[in-house]
Amino acid sequence: MDTAWRPGLDDPDGPPARRDMTVRQPGADTGPQTDPAADPDAARWFATLAAYAPAPAFVRDGDGRYLWVNAAYARLYDTEPDEIAGRRVEEVDPPQDAAVFRALDRDVLTARRPVRHSLTFRHPDGSPGQAVGHRFVLESSGGPCVGGIYSDVTGHTRTLEEKAAVDEEIHALRERTGLAVVTVGPDGRVERASGGAAELLGSSRGALEGSVAVDHLDGEADLRSLARAWADLVNGRTSRCSEVLRLRVVGGGGRLLRADLAAVRAGGTTERVLAVLTPLGAPTPERTRVSPLQLRVLTLMAGGQPNSGMASRLGLSRQALDYHLRRLRKLLHAASRPEMVARAYTLGILDATTWPPRATAGVFHG
Repeated sequence: MDTAWRPGLDDPDGPPARRDMTVRQPGADTGPQTDPAADPDAARWFATLAAYAPAPAFVRDGDGRYLWVNAAYARLYDTEPDEIAGRRVEEVDPPQDAAVFRALDRDVLTARRPVRHSLTFRHPDGSPGQAVGHRFVLESSGGPCVGGIYSDVTGHTRTLEEKAAVDEEIHALRERTGLAVVTVGPDGRVERASGGAAELLGSSRGALEGSVAVDHLDGEADLRSLARAWADLVNGRTSRCSEVLRLRVVGGGGRLLRADLAAVRAGGTTERVLAVLTPLGAPTPERTRVSPLQLRVLTLMAGGQPNSGMASRLGLSRQALDYHLRRLRKLLHAASRPEMVARAYTLGILDATTWPPRATAGVFHG
């Protein structure tokens, strides 16, 4: 085997290779070429650069025999350059891969022009790999050879595939489940709204996206509460929180929602806030306000307490309890105890996610 085709493997302090390694483009007048072998320093520099280049590179003759590979190419096979140089491609690669590589070599030698392409291969552990690069003709005194230089993009390709899978999952979660999701930028404007969010608020994506998020709040108490939560999120004091909010709906009125907020960070900085909205009741023309005592009555009633038990626990006479029950029937437009409890849950006055019964946030206090 002619070791002149193995730059970087020779003694770096010894004489440089003296074989013609000038790269020529067939069919074009490229003018005078500089032969690296004509200058000992240039040849030695070229040998070192090629040997230590991070891109895998090889030279094979027309019979598929490796004349030279660099260290990066050898690492693809978990070996050293000396273990590959001098062997045929069929001795190094699996039969299926070797057949593909030999066919590519023949195409390049026949066309006499460089080709940029991608190829798949198997790593020594059997895992699939992918590389992109160029394959070209190298003219030499011993006849035309095939040179190639590639980048192993296996990890990059896998990362892109995993990212695409995650993007698809997120898209399915946002757009196909009906989940109400809103993304709010650091400037407080809605960057993106799912179809479920638009439907929940009786609006459209176009109307929501670009709007100021707090403009959709109904009530100063909601604004103050959300402002505190927002400050904690954007300043990194917390990564998630939940707030009960009343939002305006198109056509008038409002809707009570639970907003589960999560900070989306990059480099330690909050870039946006993701909000998942869950309805706690039906849309109402106006805010339903009940007193703290009326909240306790509703809570005990939802827990199954009889009138006598409620009066005893609240320290009320039967007449006083009957008065508050009449007020609640009128306020909730309900004719019976079960209907009052049902309306309290429907309007979001009572928290439908907990047991024993508990009032939702104190935004209902009048």
